Amino acid sequence: MTKREHPLKGEFDTAAARWERPATEDGTPGELEIGYADNGMVALRRADDPDGDILIYTPEEWKAFQEGLRDGEFDLPTWA
Repeated sequence: MTKREHPLKGEFDTAAARWERPATEDGTPGELEIGYADNGMVALRRADDPDGDILIYTPEEWKAFQEGLRDGEFDLPTWA
């Protein structure tokens, strides 16, 4: 199944998307992959399960998500 359909956002073609797997702080490959589709949609999936569930974002949602990351919106408290 290469095409995923979101009822409100539209279609995301996993086979045609350009997938990136960011590295972790120690340089090892991360657990998530980010997919960029020609229609502007962005998706997240687990690298070890490419045919599993994916999260689909519109360009506006992806921009808001990135801004939230930069602003520390998703930071978790650390335990000493």
